[in-house]
Amino acid sequence: MSSGRSFDLTAGVVLSVLGSVLVLLPENIYDLILNLALFIGFFNTIYQLVQYILKKNLSDLLFGLLSLAFVVILSRWQELPEWFIRVMFGTYLLCSAVVTGIQLVLDVEDSYLSRIAGLLFLTAVYGALGFVLLFSPDLDTTILMQLFGIYFVVMGIRFFMNALPGGGKNYHWKRGRRIMLPPAISAILPDWFLQHINETMKKGEPVILHEQKTSRRPQLQIMVHVGPKGFQKIGHISFAYKGVVYSYGNYDSDSFRLNGTIGDGVVFNLAAEDYIPNMLQVEKNTIFEFGILLDADQEQAVEAELAKMRNNSYRWYTKIERSDGYDRFNQFEADYPSRLHYRSGAKMYKFKGGKFRTYWALGDNCAAFTDVVLGALGADVLNIRGIISPGTYLDFLQTEYLRPNSPVVTRTIHTLADGSAMSSDAFGNPDRHC
Repeated sequence: MSSGRSFDLTAGVVLSVLGSVLVLLPENIYDLILNLALFIGFFNTIYQLVQYILKKNLSDLLFGLLSLAFVVILSRWQELPEWFIRVMFGTYLLCSAVVTGIQLVLDVEDSYLSRIAGLLFLTAVYGALGFVLLFSPDLDTTILMQLFGIYFVVMGIRFFMNALPGGGKNYHWKRGRRIMLPPAISAILPDWFLQHINETMKKGEPVILHEQKTSRRPQLQIMVHVGPKGFQKIGHISFAYKGVVYSYGNYDSDSFRLNGTIGDGVVFNLAAEDYIPNMLQVEKNTIFEFGILLDADQEQAVEAELAKMRNNSYRWYTKIERSDGYDRFNQFEADYPSRLHYRSGAKMYKFKGGKFRTYWALGDNCAAFTDVVLGALGADVLNIRGIISPGTYLDFLQTEYLRPNSPVVTRTIHTLADGSAMSSDAFGNPDRHC
């Protein structure tokens, strides 16, 4: 068994057992965790104070006093962990209600009514559960522990599914129900991958440039980008079909709302041979690329979706185009669409109406746009409503690449380190996803 499948199997067993124990013995586990926390805190206090006596380091004294305060508070108010769990989980659910509620309002504004009922239901459920957790002090700890237990069992099943060989002779994607990683973990995956590559290179370890499972050239490439700072660390996702890249985002700064998380949805297309060097050399991004092999019917499905996009869009001109400022590039360089158009000739388009008329970072974002194409092939990443980041797709594609006979047949990393591409071993192990 490969190390990747061994990891998934081990994680599945641990999470499933822990979840089952939490469901069956919630009170015992809560008391055990509480006593263990007091035990560790007590001995950490002693250790830090001894270190201070020996080394006279004020930081040891500070951490010792903080540890002592933790022990005193926890021993006097043993309901504190329960309160903390309720507040954290309740806050998360209320935030989820806000996210789906904003998407609901945007859909109404754009007259995109096909999912209004579902969004309204999710907003109400998330909001009600969050309100109960935050403002119902009588909520039993047992119920909380059992809910976490059920969640751990579900995540354990997810890892078990990844550990299965899969990819039989007739393997194909089927739209169903996919258990995804928690949003907080998915959001940091692209940057985690990038940091792992950097550490691998610093150690002087070899990094394979490219890996493929077939000599046939895939018609579709999914590209997960990650940059060095800010929101670039969360990543961006685009796709290329037969050499042309399609990228959707919040590119019109004049339409920004809610601190730039909402705005007019803009898509551009550009030859991959021009797009990738620009992203590496100018935008300082690293790109994780996965190639997908399509049959004739799938090509038609992708082309049908692209035709719908073209029929529902109109040409939008960047600031540098509207101002005819090609000889004054420095005035527009800070504006990404202007910068991209100037360097590559990329053409921008906005949507007349429908799902992508308005971009929402936590709803109809670049990942949802990419899912229009992958969904036509049967991929099921977005079939459960939630906050979807590019890292969700990075996890999905990496898992799919490792399956025999999967349509994901190539895996490449484009990085500025050598101006070209690197792949499988840069993920840490050719048999394992992060």
